[in-house]
Amino acid sequence: MGLSPVRGITLILAVSAGASSQLAAAAGPDFDGDGFDDLVVGIPFEDIGATTNAGAVEVIYGSSAGLTGAGDQFWHQNAAGIADASEAEDQFGSALAWGDFDGDGFDDLAIGIMNENVGSIVDAGAVCVLYGSVSGLSAAGNQLWHQNSPGVLDSAEPGDRFGEALTAGDFNGDGFDDLAVGVPNEDVGAIGNAGAVNVLYGSLSGLNASGDQLWHQDSPDILDLAEASDEFGDSLAAGDFDGDGRDDLVIGVEDEDVGIVNDAGAVNVIYGSASGLSATGNQYWHQDSPLIDDVAEDGDDFGDALATGDFDGDGFDDLAISVDLEEVGTANGAGMVSILYGTAAGLSAAGSQVWHQDSAGIADVAETSDHFGADLVAGDFNGDGFADLAIGVEGESVGSIASAGAVNVVYGSSAGLSASDDEFWHQNRSGVLDAAEAGDMFGDAVSAGDYDGDGRDDLAVGSEGEDVGGTDTGSVNVLYGVPGGLNGTGDQFWHQNSPSIIDVAQPVDRFGSVL
Repeated sequence: MGLSPVRGITLILAVSAGASSQLAAAAGPDFDGDGFDDLVVGIPFEDIGATTNAGAVEVIYGSSAGLTGAGDQFWHQNAAGIADASEAEDQFGSALAWGDFDGDGFDDLAIGIMNENVGSIVDAGAVCVLYGSVSGLSAAGNQLWHQNSPGVLDSAEPGDRFGEALTAGDFNGDGFDDLAVGVPNEDVGAIGNAGAVNVLYGSLSGLNASGDQLWHQDSPDILDLAEASDEFGDSLAAGDFDGDGRDDLVIGVEDEDVGIVNDAGAVNVIYGSASGLSATGNQYWHQDSPLIDDVAEDGDDFGDALATGDFDGDGFDDLAISVDLEEVGTANGAGMVSILYGTAAGLSAAGSQVWHQDSAGIADVAETSDHFGADLVAGDFNGDGFADLAIGVEGESVGSIASAGAVNVVYGSSAGLSASDDEFWHQNRSGVLDAAEAGDMFGDAVSAGDYDGDGRDDLAVGSEGEDVGGTDTGSVNVLYGVPGGLNGTGDQFWHQNSPSIIDVAQPVDRFGSVL
């Protein structure tokens, strides 16, 4: 859901982001500081040589003409100067987040390696951090973080999956972005897989363990309790919901039981302060919270994906929460998205919304296993100063083509998100390159950035099941923003067989499964 705190709209791909709610800047990362956002593509099942599923990350740089293969970078743990080494099943690139951790004006990239072994500790997980420069991302000064790193709280344990989710935001308002790291399989005391989140703070020298925090549902004053298999930290996002100039952290707990309702899902929100994240005023949201539409049901997965942006332009960031297994009418797993709006007092259920494909004005209809909300991202696609929301619908059938996938885009306004001008994108729509095919899962990952520097955000859409010279090699379509919103004209279709892109498409790489 990658999330970037790049002084603009906050969002989450696999990855999340944070910073101010001012919409003057774009949603994506700018690693070389040239004013054009860049696209990061996770390829967690990439083989490195004979090392299966070691994982890699492709970086495609922006320009006045949009994304270009010139200067493309291909990062993995066997790349020169990168800490550690590629190992089977590491899944380097399983999560992404970006922010300016050292305050030098160049964005930096955090890469999750959720199955990294730490010494002999299997699948403990780690995070690699690459720093930006005038020539883009560089191996110089790269860092490898895990729970056995000096100063990092707790310790590496088998199967913790440190780094499965990431987001960045400036939680203490010091001008350096900070990194939140999900550890969803962390045991809290004797409570197995309750989940936790580590927070590393930025500085002039980049991320450091000084002031590292460890949060879980048994942390003092945090609402609710740690319970077995909650997986607190399975998704993350950041935004400034109370407009105090410091980012706040949203933590998905998708397997949280709500009363006697199993795996209904919930979200904890921890607010920023001058000393960093603080339990003061923390919130706990689920579908049985007062004024939240719908009700908690078994297996809904409320909180499976998250995105933040200022949808109503009031200066307070708002929160979009995926409920991608929600039953809509009789359609099991059709999916839904819940919206909470920010205020001076933080997130509020007053005026909350729910969106699904049976909502008035939303294109298409709710169908079984659509997974509306599979991924979410915010961006200002029409440049009107209001953040808009792109919603992945990875299981959508296009005509009779099963699980081809689609994306709904709901536009912001002074009244918040509105179905007016809702867009419905898929690979059989005019101007969109390639064609809808069974199992493509177009929309399983989405990301946003202003790749051509025109002041409007553009939308990157992953199709992890796309066949490009092999089964499930994966691809990314890029739709460019224009004054009226996204447009198929100039759409780009990227994969590892595209000209100038490093490496080649191989079966089950799943290029674009993480954006």
